[in-house]
Amino acid sequence: MIKHVLQACLALAIVGAGPVHSHDLFVAFPDSPVKPGEAVSAHVNNGTFEESAGPVTPSRLRDVTFLQAGQRSHPDAARWKAEGKQSRLSLTPATAGTAMLGVSTQPTVSERSASEFATYLKLEDLPDTLASYDPARYPKGVRYAYAKHARAILQSGEARTDDYADSLDYPLEIRLSRHPATVAPGERLGFEVLYRGKPVSGLRVHVGRGTEAAGGPAPPAQLLRTDAQGRGEFEVTKAAIWYIHTNRMEPTTEDGLDFISDRASLTFHVGAH
Repeated sequence: MIKHVLQACLALAIVGAGPVHSHDLFVAFPDSPVKPGEAVSAHVNNGTFEESAGPVTPSRLRDVTFLQAGQRSHPDAARWKAEGKQSRLSLTPATAGTAMLGVSTQPTVSERSASEFATYLKLEDLPDTLASYDPARYPKGVRYAYAKHARAILQSGEARTDDYADSLDYPLEIRLSRHPATVAPGERLGFEVLYRGKPVSGLRVHVGRGTEAAGGPAPPAQLLRTDAQGRGEFEVTKAAIWYIHTNRMEPTTEDGLDFISDRASLTFHVGAH
C-alpha cells in the first residue's frame, strides 16, 4: 500500500513542465488499496497536485459521485469538510472492487479586457489558444467560463472491476487504457481524453507522480500531446500515485460566452508499498 504519498506531495513541490498550474482540481486517495468497509478520506486540492490554494466550498460543486460495482451514489454534503486550505471527503467502500470518485464544479463566469485575457492565456499555459487569439476581435473584452472535473481511482480489496474505465458524464474526462493494478513499473500506460464523449486530438496533457516517501521531490511532470484519436501513453517509472491533467479552452458562442474552459484530472495508484 502506498503510504503518506499525498502528504509528502503537499510538503514537497513538483516542478511541472512549463508554468506552475495554480487553478486545477485534483482528488486523490492517500492509500490504495483499502479494506472493504474501511473508512477512507479523499483529499481535494484546489490549485496543484501538491498544494491547495484554498478549500472548495460545497456551494461550488455541481456533482460528487462515488461509483463502485456499477452503482452510483452521491455522498452527503455533510461528509465534505475543509481542513486548512484542503478539502476532505470521507467515504466507506461497502464491497470489494475498484471504485471511482468524481468531483465536478459549477461553471464560473469571468470577464477580462482583451489584453488581460491574452496575459491570462500565457499564465495558464495555453499556447494553442493564444496562437489563434486575436484581441482586436474583442473590443468590449472577453467573457469566459471555466469548470473543473476531477476523478480518482480507489481499489477496495483484491477484486478488480471495470469501474475505473466508466464515464461519469463530465464534459471532459481522462480514461486509462487498462486497470492501473495491472501495470508494473517500467511498463507503458495509455490514456484517452474525451470531450462530451468524443476524442480530443492535439491536446496538451501533463503526466506526473507523487513522491514515494518524504526523502525528496518527485521529478518534473511530462508534457504530452494526444494523437488523432485523443490518445497518449507514458512510461510508469515507479510505484507511486500518478496524475494526469489537462485544460481544454476553446472559443464558443454558448450562453453569451466568448471562450469556455474545461479542466480535467485523474489520479491513480500503481504498485503498492
